[in-house]
Amino acid sequence: MFHRLTTAALGLAAVLLCPRLGAAQQPTPLTLEEALAQARQQAPALLEAAGRVAEAQGRVAGAAPLLRDNPTLEAEAGPRTLEDGSRAPDVAVGLSQPFELGGKRGARRDAARAALASATSRLRDAERQVLGQVAASFLRTLQARERLRLARVAQEAAQDIFQVAQRRFEAGDVPVVDANVARVALARARASVAGVEGEEAARLGELRVLLGLPADAALEVTGDLNALARQPVEMPAAPPERPDITALTEELKEAQAELRLAQAAAWPDLSLGVRYEREGNESAIVGGLSVPLPFFSRGQEARATSSARVRLLEQALEATRRVRNAQVEAALAQYRKNHEALETLEREALPLLTENESLARKSYESGEMGLAEFLLVRRDVLDARADYLDRLLEAALSRVHLAAQVGVLR
Repeated sequence: MFHRLTTAALGLAAVLLCPRLGAAQQPTPLTLEEALAQARQQAPALLEAAGRVAEAQGRVAGAAPLLRDNPTLEAEAGPRTLEDGSRAPDVAVGLSQPFELGGKRGARRDAARAALASATSRLRDAERQVLGQVAASFLRTLQARERLRLARVAQEAAQDIFQVAQRRFEAGDVPVVDANVARVALARARASVAGVEGEEAARLGELRVLLGLPADAALEVTGDLNALARQPVEMPAAPPERPDITALTEELKEAQAELRLAQAAAWPDLSLGVRYEREGNESAIVGGLSVPLPFFSRGQEARATSSARVRLLEQALEATRRVRNAQVEAALAQYRKNHEALETLEREALPLLTENESLARKSYESGEMGLAEFLLVRRDVLDARADYLDRLLEAALSRVHLAAQVGVLR
């Protein structure tokens, strides 16, 4: 008896103390704004770009010291044998410091700062692109959820029609072919639901990848696709410079600074030093000057490479500005046309769909319309609703695309 009570108590304690698996796996609805905020924090592409910024900061720190090279301390010691056969210490201590000439330090520092600014702009551009990808993936997932809802409604309607056709067949009002056609329509509706469920699962998987979530993370999107498609896009009179163009501008500055550094290689670096020497009873302090003679190596390779990089980045910057303008114009035209198509459907097609389906159903149930005609009307209604969902998605995607091209996606 005591053993049974103990076992029951332990089981009750395990139930109370351990979290319920079903409750732990319940997904928290995720809005578009929350998805974008989460992407800024942990998207893999942004984490990599942030690492590039940290790497560039190290280069700036390396170019910050007043002198690039550390002073060199040299020491020599040993016994010296004099003419009388006695021994005396022989000691020499020297200290030297190299100095750069020709503005090399300033050029190196400017190049490091420009590289940091370029990496920072690349991070902002990566954020612009990632946010666009996350928003597009979120909208596609949201549309898949709406299509699944529509497919389930269609399945329920197909189930009702099958029951009506079966009842009329059993009553002798319709031939067996009507019951078979209704059964086929029901099977197709069930298959459509399964297919859309798979599509929704794939879209959720894509969103998990973009957000840097594990494969088994519970995820559910929420939002109004219609409202998201109609959100206005801020079109400032003077749009800010897009970060990819800013990054190229900073890369050009870096290349120009590296070219100055290569040109300064023609100036030799000086090395100043002082040396204390003691030989027996004699001692001396002497100064030293070391100057390498740039007869052969004068930075020819670095100058040629840097000059070519400057020309390449100048051309790339000009081409990117032209591409940006064309991308914005194309995105704006697509945005306007997609919304025009959406409004046409809402104005001329949607108000008639429910009425057409209701009238056709009544006509079939009363025997005024055959099953084939009714299914044709119903298929047209379903296609129109699916087309409307596609238009909603295209309008929402074109809004996101335009905002990303302008650089105002938040």
